[in-house]
Amino acid sequence: MAGSPAAGGKSTPMSRTTDTAYHCSTLPGGLRVVSETISHVRSVSAGIWVAAGSRHEGPGKGGTSHFIEHLVFKGTKNRTARRIAEEIEAVGGQLNAFTAKEFTCFYCRVLDDHLELALDVLADMLVNSLFDPRDVERERGVILEEIRLYQDTPDEYVHDLFAEALWGEHPLGRAVVGSSGEIGELSRRDILDYFRRFYTPDKMVLAAAGNVEHERLLACAGRVFEGLVGTMCARDGPRPKAHNGISIVRKPTEQVHLCLGGEGVALNDDEFFTLHVLNALLGAGSSSRLFQEIREDRGLAYSVYSYETAYSDTGLFAIYAGMSPACAGEVVELAQKELARVRNGEVDASDLSRAKEQMRCNLMLSLESTSNRMTRLGKLLMLLGDVPTPEEAMESIMAVTRDDVTALARRIMRDECLALAAVGPVAEEVERSWRRSR
Repeated sequence: MAGSPAAGGKSTPMSRTTDTAYHCSTLPGGLRVVSETISHVRSVSAGIWVAAGSRHEGPGKGGTSHFIEHLVFKGTKNRTARRIAEEIEAVGGQLNAFTAKEFTCFYCRVLDDHLELALDVLADMLVNSLFDPRDVERERGVILEEIRLYQDTPDEYVHDLFAEALWGEHPLGRAVVGSSGEIGELSRRDILDYFRRFYTPDKMVLAAAGNVEHERLLACAGRVFEGLVGTMCARDGPRPKAHNGISIVRKPTEQVHLCLGGEGVALNDDEFFTLHVLNALLGAGSSSRLFQEIREDRGLAYSVYSYETAYSDTGLFAIYAGMSPACAGEVVELAQKELARVRNGEVDASDLSRAKEQMRCNLMLSLESTSNRMTRLGKLLMLLGDVPTPEEAMESIMAVTRDDVTALARRIMRDECLALAAVGPVAEEVERSWRRSR
């Protein structure tokens, strides 16, 4: 890549580690550009992060963000859909996208000498997409099939049912893909209005990690994203209120798939890393309490784990298990007992040490991927406005104490605050097991 920094694109280091540096700049239109140089690799991962996800969609417009994610691959003023795919694959690159509750990401991974091409393709998709009416109708059919496939995959479907049980009608309780009814009613005008409102440079981040020089990245970004203009006046809606709801879809599946959990913590919460450690203790890995108790000691489930998800102003934690219908009630009771043990302070020093070391190592191993590093840069800068170093994250993890874990568990993991979701031939015993603790 060649060129000089775009006019007005001020570049300053954000933070430093032993062999890498983060740099962040803002282009005149408001697009933030953040990069991390990793000189010993030949690849670069680059992504455009847009602060537009299912949380930002209005009533009856669910799935709009995801619909747009599909449509920008369908052709621009300069490239057909086929050419978009061919240009990236011709240089061995990978081009894809995903939509989440609070953002959409379009990303590409290429060799360093093809980064300018990758950025040109990404920019073309976001600045010059046609949203051809024929493509809208074709892709509507594709998305409706995607929803049907998703609803036929109960171990995935149950997680959205859990968010619905926890947050009710709030947008965070909706499925990212939307509903069949909403997708069927979305017009091209609805899609274009949403795109023009949310796809503005002040709410976007270009993140890159790998063998990339920040000043050259900045110059290229200033050139290819020159046509990206506007300012978004919309803001996130109110913070959701958690409910101890229940959402059950009875289907003739071989297993019952269930989620049990409650409200977690936000990305910027002081207890963010405490919940990470608590999650590692409970169900992140085969040495965790839930895995050992429910699968190894009792043989009640093949898949059982816990997870947590953090958003800009709230979060959730949940326990998932898939088991035969006859075992579902017992699994619910055992999961609640494990939560009670943590609330009661039954956390051994050795278990705490194992959980923290597990997290430390997982973080370091994840950073061996340029894609993971790019994701970390883009997501944190967009949602937090800052990117803590991995060393700072590890320091926070290692500082978590048993008292911290117990206090957080007592605050957010009370039985009367838990929500439940289940898919499958759910027996009344499951609901009774859950309701006994209300």
